[in-house]
Amino acid sequence: MRLFDKLCAGALFILAIVDCLLVPRTYTGRIWIFGTGLALLFTAMLNLLRLRNGYGVQGLRLFCFAANLTMLVFVIALLASIGKSCTLQYPHVLLVAALLMAETAFSFGKKAGVLSQNRNRNGGQEDECSRR
Repeated sequence: MRLFDKLCAGALFILAIVDCLLVPRTYTGRIWIFGTGLALLFTAMLNLLRLRNGYGVQGLRLFCFAANLTMLVFVIALLASIGKSCTLQYPHVLLVAALLMAETAFSFGKKAGVLSQNRNRNGGQEDECSRR
């Protein structure tokens, strides 16, 4: 499951970078498209930070969950506003929605409680099981 979490977070990161690089230069509202790409990039970076540091960093799980959920709601609103025919023309938006849904579930995972319990039991130190 952790490998799938890493793949989703990495794919979200790559898609966010590509989204930022492919903003049309002639479009007058390009700053808004670029800003959305940056928000997606920061969400992906939070997920990668969560994977790197586990749940030992206080508040990281909550921030990841909030960022993922906020971006997921934004993408669902985008899908609703552009309609079914445009959604089928831009399938990468569906991919981003699926990745965000997976990352939201991962950031809300049950492992967070196990890791914090192991830390508390060992006086703040991680044990062998909690590092996996």
